[in-house]
Amino acid sequence: MEISPSGACNHRCTFCALDYLEYRPSFLRTDLLKERLTELERLGLKSVMMGGEGEPLLHRDISDIILHAKASGIDVAITTNGVLLTKEFSEKTLNSISWIKVSINAGSPETYARIHRTKSSDFERVLSNLAIAAAVSRQQGENCVIGAQMILLPEMPAK
Repeated sequence: MEISPSGACNHRCTFCALDYLEYRPSFLRTDLLKERLTELERLGLKSVMMGGEGEPLLHRDISDIILHAKASGIDVAITTNGVLLTKEFSEKTLNSISWIKVSINAGSPETYARIHRTKSSDFERVLSNLAIAAAVSRQQGENCVIGAQMILLPEMPAK
């Protein structure tokens, strides 16, 4: 199952559907989401991917939601832009996450800023956050697969 705990995002990617859907930030209620996850596990749900129509790490309770899902017996995965993939988040949650996919979509800070419609410094921040998460994962026994994705877009410069 894919769940969008956050209908908000800290980036405005050129390819994202949020703007086409008349962007209105929203967040699922934590108590309701936890209740539904417990119920879904009882009904046989095996895994959930947090992502979808927003940046899941913007949800203020995302760590607790992840820990609850895992404690309920549900495997958890995340798709994120990685800006908020902090060391603290990694240390608290990586043992409860099967995989994290970080959307990078560029090979340079300039292209990244243009595609993600954010500041170019976010590019280095994401790469640093990935390195930190990988180090935390190694320290914790490498239970979480950490990867990156890139969408090939026409506006990417040819090399």
